[in-house]
Amino acid sequence: MRETDKLRCGILGTGWMLGKYAQAIPLIDDAILLAVASRDAERARAAASQRNIPRAHPSYESLINDPEIDIVINALHNGLHCEWTVRALAAGKHVLCEKPLACSSTEVDKMFTAAHTSRRWLLEGFMYRFHPQMAEAKRRIAAGEIGRILYIRSHRAAGGRGRENPRFWRDAGGGALMDIGCYSVNFSRFFAGAEPQRVEANAHFDEQTGVDLTLSGSLHFGGGVSAQFVCSMEAEPSYAAEIIGTEGRLLIPNPWSPPQWPADVQLTRQGKTEIIRIEMPDAPPHILAPFALELKHFCRCVRENRAPQFPVGIDAEQDSRGNMRVLEALLELARATGPAAGPR
Repeated sequence: MRETDKLRCGILGTGWMLGKYAQAIPLIDDAILLAVASRDAERARAAASQRNIPRAHPSYESLINDPEIDIVINALHNGLHCEWTVRALAAGKHVLCEKPLACSSTEVDKMFTAAHTSRRWLLEGFMYRFHPQMAEAKRRIAAGEIGRILYIRSHRAAGGRGRENPRFWRDAGGGALMDIGCYSVNFSRFFAGAEPQRVEANAHFDEQTGVDLTLSGSLHFGGGVSAQFVCSMEAEPSYAAEIIGTEGRLLIPNPWSPPQWPADVQLTRQGKTEIIRIEMPDAPPHILAPFALELKHFCRCVRENRAPQFPVGIDAEQDSRGNMRVLEALLELARATGPAAGPR
């Protein structure tokens, strides 16, 4: 594709997500990274120089009003997702907003109302679901290779962050559930193919900030299907997910961000394990391929003026709404059973 035909992206924020997208966007032909913005002009210039980004905007407002930007990538902390997504949509930009989309269902409603009003597309940035291993796992389960699904379990832990990080700010939508547990909730709903009828939660809250440092949750779906997960910001890093059925089980060692390409999935039946190597010819052979494939899908939606979906056809708007409802229910239950101390 000619450079002049590519969709032009601008990123809000200079944090570590900037590095992910700066490396991922060149993997596809559909888009270019034109600009980055910060509330600190010098920080924006430094980030642009380091990443070879043509434009550095000294404010978020400046970037969303840049007439040459087609797509805004909102990589700010959770507490700023709603405000700047709504403002970008109102400015006529399509928005790819990092997960979780917002801090509440009220904010999600506001964001999609803005998208419909402006006739622009909005996608929540759950990049993991665009990795080919997810589509392959779903295909094998749909083909009956593990029988009827009984149980889904997953975990994600990532410790070592300092207290100055927005993930520890309650008003900024911080906490383990919103930061990393949202992946497990999304994963469980995806493979269950339904919304949970009942949820349970228990958490360890930070005494100073009041955010959940570790949260375990259970989702109970119809037909006897259940899902359990643990997320933590205070534990040794760990990642895994498993779907267990009546005739076998499927293990995904790292469903969120596989450290190598291609990725491996393990299928066990009758005591024998088969290693399935995920090699897809239409995916760039890079560990940041999920980010690239997600943006490629979004670019196609923008060009063809059609609603974003999962690769397997799940409506992205309804998925975002459903995910936020579950997150709210889990956090409400966790706080009810283990009150959080500390300031709001």
